[in-house]
Amino acid sequence: MKKTILRAFVIAPVLLWMGSGIDVTVPPTTGVGSEITTVDDPAGFVEKPNPGLVREVTAYNVGVRGQTSDDPCIGATGENLCSLIARGLKVCAANFVDPETILHIEGYGECVVLDRMHRRFAHRVDIAMREDEVDKAIEFGIQRRQVEVITGRP
Repeated sequence: MKKTILRAFVIAPVLLWMGSGIDVTVPPTTGVGSEITTVDDPAGFVEKPNPGLVREVTAYNVGVRGQTSDDPCIGATGENLCSLIARGLKVCAANFVDPETILHIEGYGECVVLDRMHRRFAHRVDIAMREDEVDKAIEFGIQRRQVEVITGRP
């Protein structure tokens, strides 16, 4: 009985931490093909860039009412996301930064935050796709990628 209780006290915090959405800083990669730049400090310290945080990244389709609001082309900022995406602008939704912030998503590139998500997804990034790319959004699924906040506005 004591072993069972002890296991519960050990396993429960681990499971809670895994599902908590806490961001984990990814250590910089080193070795062949690494592009890490360092700046030598006279004090002997080496400064390394922050590679970003690993976050859950998903995709959704603007213009599809079941995935958005009653006005499926209008984002949280009031912009017509359907027309912006049709013109080739990469748009995403995120709650952890201000609207119009630029994010760099590993393997995707830069996107502008012009929409919001449900508050239960506070740490996710949702990439906006065209209305006719529903299969592509489903195939994208939920991925864990490095996400870096780019300073400045579009």
